[in-house]
Amino acid sequence: MPTRTVIVLGGGIAGLASAVRLIQRGLKPIVLEKRPFLGGRAYSFIDRETGIEIDNGQHVFVGACKQFQKYIADIGVDDQVTLDDRVRFPVVKQDQISWLRGRKLPSALSNLSMLIGYRHIGITDKIRILWGLLSIKRTNLDIRYDQVTFYDWLKVHHQNEDTIKNFWNLIILPSLNDNINCVSAYTGISLFKVAFLGPIKNAAIGFPLIGLSSLVGERAQNLIETAGGAIKTGFSATSLHMESGQVTGVRNQDGELVKGNAVISAMPASDMTSLLEHSADIQHDFFKPAESVQTAPIVAIHIWYDRPVLSEKYMAILDSPLQWVFNDTLLKSRDDSGAQHIVISLSGAWEWQDRSKEELKEIFTAEMARTFPQARTAIITRFTVVKMLEATFRVSVGSLASRLPQKTPVPGFYLAGDWTDTGWPSTMESAVRSGNLAADCVAEDIANR
Repeated sequence: MPTRTVIVLGGGIAGLASAVRLIQRGLKPIVLEKRPFLGGRAYSFIDRETGIEIDNGQHVFVGACKQFQKYIADIGVDDQVTLDDRVRFPVVKQDQISWLRGRKLPSALSNLSMLIGYRHIGITDKIRILWGLLSIKRTNLDIRYDQVTFYDWLKVHHQNEDTIKNFWNLIILPSLNDNINCVSAYTGISLFKVAFLGPIKNAAIGFPLIGLSSLVGERAQNLIETAGGAIKTGFSATSLHMESGQVTGVRNQDGELVKGNAVISAMPASDMTSLLEHSADIQHDFFKPAESVQTAPIVAIHIWYDRPVLSEKYMAILDSPLQWVFNDTLLKSRDDSGAQHIVISLSGAWEWQDRSKEELKEIFTAEMARTFPQARTAIITRFTVVKMLEATFRVSVGSLASRLPQKTPVPGFYLAGDWTDTGWPSTMESAVRSGNLAADCVAEDIANR
């Protein structure tokens, strides 16, 4: 029997993970990507002034991201990421540094112990937080928790504004790219159950050691093409092609038809629904909930200083617009001849997405100087901003209903993408999970034909 061919629309992590899993299942993927590069929302580029490869934004993963780590291993770049052995990171508040740092204790006790030396919260509020974590552990999740915000759930469970600001939202905002008074209790509870109430390493933070395009794009492309698959960039899909009631291909803006035995859409929800609108043979209410998927922006600010201003790899900052600051020079182990590249990651960045580069430079270089004494005398040699206006989908109240499963009622058509029903928020882990699930559905259906 000849090898069956599966078309994958989208060359982001979800699409590439789909392709890799399809190869593992004995199928031939053809990845079609509208942009000239792979990686989707996780990409890097060569900065025109410094000549170095920089990421569009600071991407991290945690130890609980098991399928992402397996994907990285499958494409042969697991030596190009690093993962801490347990949770630990410094937090700055009003010029005072304190650490959230797990001790060497068994299982979840290690993560709970991070509160012991955390000075930004008093003893009474630490007890409140422990009570909140215990309540999370005892909660059996169901759809009811998608109808209330995590903020409101925490208030009912004896949390106050100080614990929410100095602990809960410190984790929620960067993890879910949204404020705690917007995200659903379902997702907030899920996050803490997995990351902080599981094995020690689940909450540990990991980083790429090389640029994102090199990490998730180039190596995946090499594997896919070596295994007999194909990747075509610059292909903008405009409609699906059907034969005998089954999706068997896709057309682009020039009318070019690429045919296969099935199609996986690994595109954002809005692009997928637009594709269906232009596919006259597909009209199905199953896809309508995806129209309500909302997105949230991230703004990444890159600053190059002529000398080191940050000694740690990364820091969280409270009571400041800085949020999280990353020492990219140290994270990538680059020899910058004494200079330092800093990345400021702004999650839920509606306040900043429309500001000009000049305004952002004035605000954030001043804030860096206020927070880090070394930045007051350092010279800024380069400044740039990368805005990702639709960086992630929102996990706000009621969002579960908009997350569709990978298998659709349309024969031959499947869904991938971090926004689909993976049980995870908008992360690289969710993208990989969606790709694996979609590819497995295709393989099983093709085997049963």
